[in-house]
Amino acid sequence: MGDKIYPRGRIALGNGDLIDVTNIKVTTKNNAKQVHTIAQKGAGITMGVEETTVSYDSVISEDGQERDYFQLVKTGKIVQLRIKLPGETITVQGVYASRDFELPLDDSIKLSCEFIGHMVD
Repeated sequence: MGDKIYPRGRIALGNGDLIDVTNIKVTTKNNAKQVHTIAQKGAGITMGVEETTVSYDSVISEDGQERDYFQLVKTGKIVQLRIKLPGETITVQGVYASRDFELPLDDSIKLSCEFIGHMVD
């Protein structure tokens, strides 16, 4: 039996990878709904509108934030995130919806961002 190596993914915004990111979560929903009729429960399915949400956590070094996330949230500027997986790159176009900070007493400063948009083919 050979052991496999499980590489880590990466995330990029603009012209470069985000180095300080610690966790990434990508959720894509098609918002499908079950359709019922008077004569038949569960008669079929109707597809909804596709939505993608990307959330990630970062730590902040003494050099400061990698990007001006506050301005990205405030202005609603449309940008692209690229999530790089082995054998696949997922591109999501949208806007930053939120930015949160946590300043714990005994750990590094933590930043969380939420990004909403749609996957680009």
